[in-house]
Amino acid sequence: MRERSTTAFWLDARSRKLRAAAQFLRRRWPPLLGATMLALLAGAAFLVMATPRYTASAQLLIEMRPDRSIGADAILAHAPINRQTMKSDIAVIRSAALLRRVVERERLADDLEFGAAALDRLRNALSVAQLRYSPVIKIVVTSTDPAKAARLADAIADAFVVDRLDTRLEAARRASAWLAERLVALQRQSRASEEALAQFRAAAGPSTPAKQQTAIAQRAAVARAETAERKARLELLQRIESRGGAAAELPGLGGALDELRQRADQLSRREAELRARYTAAHPSVVALRAEIADTARAMDAERRRLAAGVRQELELAEKNSEAADTALREISESEDRGKERLARLNELERAAAADRKLLDETMRRARLVEQQAKFEPRDARIISPALTPNAPSWPDAEQTLLIALALGALFGLGAAYACELADTGFTTMAQIETTLGLPLLGSIPKIASSAPALVDLVRAKPLSRASEGLRALRSAIAMSDVDDPPKLIQLASAVPGEGTTTIAAAIAASAAQSGLRTLLIDADLRRRAASKLFRAEQRPGLVELLIGSASPGAAIFFEEKRGLWVLPAGGEIQAPADLLASEKMKTLMAAVRGSFDLVIVDTPPIGPVVDPILIAGLVDKTVVVIRWAATPRETVAHAIERLPDRGRIAGVALNLVIEAKARKYGPYAYSPYAGGGAFDAYHAE
Repeated sequence: MRERSTTAFWLDARSRKLRAAAQFLRRRWPPLLGATMLALLAGAAFLVMATPRYTASAQLLIEMRPDRSIGADAILAHAPINRQTMKSDIAVIRSAALLRRVVERERLADDLEFGAAALDRLRNALSVAQLRYSPVIKIVVTSTDPAKAARLADAIADAFVVDRLDTRLEAARRASAWLAERLVALQRQSRASEEALAQFRAAAGPSTPAKQQTAIAQRAAVARAETAERKARLELLQRIESRGGAAAELPGLGGALDELRQRADQLSRREAELRARYTAAHPSVVALRAEIADTARAMDAERRRLAAGVRQELELAEKNSEAADTALREISESEDRGKERLARLNELERAAAADRKLLDETMRRARLVEQQAKFEPRDARIISPALTPNAPSWPDAEQTLLIALALGALFGLGAAYACELADTGFTTMAQIETTLGLPLLGSIPKIASSAPALVDLVRAKPLSRASEGLRALRSAIAMSDVDDPPKLIQLASAVPGEGTTTIAAAIAASAAQSGLRTLLIDADLRRRAASKLFRAEQRPGLVELLIGSASPGAAIFFEEKRGLWVLPAGGEIQAPADLLASEKMKTLMAAVRGSFDLVIVDTPPIGPVVDPILIAGLVDKTVVVIRWAATPRETVAHAIERLPDRGRIAGVALNLVIEAKARKYGPYAYSPYAGGGAFDAYHAE
């Protein structure tokens, strides 16, 4: 439930804001419309007076080709189309060199539009841009002549294509010259590489074959094995000699020594047999022992001979092994030197091959560049020539008028808001309640000059809007204090000219018409406006009554035409405030309270004098009369602050309301009744 009420309140507040905006436009439309019309007229005048400009555009296609770069120079390279290359082409199109050729070709220096500063003016008239995500450049030229704009756009595009072709041909010629110099240098370098390779091969000599190296290694191994075998035999032979071993212990030493060993064994066996039969002195035994001794000497001699032979073989084997090792070391050292020579040889061969390859590639490129110098296809071409425009591009009539309309509306709103700020008077009930904190009791419309006076309109046209307004105002005053309806009512204003006297007389006449015994007191002892209204300025009145020179019956008279009693101001007096503050004034007010149903007191403005401030303490209620949309709000607020008792202020009455304008502040902005009041319900001419 609370959410629903909150939403309704929000919608109602938004609706009020929209209505307020609509009402603002409704009442302030003259400055808004005037400023808008002036802006539109200014825009139309600008369109008539401005020199039209025409825009023509041509489109260039920048074609992508394969990269044909040569070395680090890359003179003929075609980079893929990207943002940087397109920016470079755009910069070339806008360059002074290219535009100067167009100026000379088109003789723009003699043209009235371009003149002596043709180059700068052409650059200002030129716009170059890349079409989005494409290798297309759009050249746009603006001129006062449509044909000239198209001609210049095509001329700039042609100049760029020619410049691009000339640049590439010049690059090809420079590349050809550079390649010629490069070929001479590469030829010298290649010859130097070949000569260095040949000289190294001649100086290095033949290398040791691999088979020969293998044979020497095998021979060294055999020599080392023989040396080891001879050493072993010699050591074994020496052990046999030292311990008297048998010759059979030494393998490979058969022959005479073995035979001697067998002979010695046989002799030893015979000696044993003979010793078994004979004595040692027996001649057979002695002869056998002599033969054994000879055999032993023969064996020793044979062993010595064998040992000498083994030593000779060992020495020979050692010499052969040393010779083989020496040869093998020499081959190894030669092999290391060969590796170094081989590495150097490979390096020279690679350098010579690289120089030959570079020379061949450069010669091929030189032939290609020579062909390109004779014929080079274009890589930029015009795909859309400029067309002569039929309508001017500037000023744009629709855009100009829209801008003028927007600016006019903006300035109009500013002027309307300024008028709203300058309107310092009270126009709505909300302003009164917010600024003064008082209720709006009623609104009296401004009547036509041909209509009867407001005081007479009550009888002449009782159903008129003014009459209904007076009755509504009187009812609101009566309802300001329900428990004790006011009988003594003061009408005062903040400044002169608010129509207080008219309202006071009209309320009194309206009350009298309704059957109330009504008295109108003219307490404005300076201007005497109410007395003049009833043509009683020469009659004795309030002054005479208070000073005692006239009786109440002589001072108060009955005005038959309006049916009410009137107490005029009377004669002139030097100190009106002192008289109004006297005890006799208090006595008079108490007396009329008991004699009349309603007493209306017309007083001077609150701002200039203190008279209404003094009377405010003698009456039941004070009604502040304000002229609609005229009296400054600060002035009224200051005047109300001067009144002694704010509780005795019944409220505010708006006077001289211009209904046609007041409706622009809202249908009920100037009326205290939500029902629209009697102004719209009843209307009688």
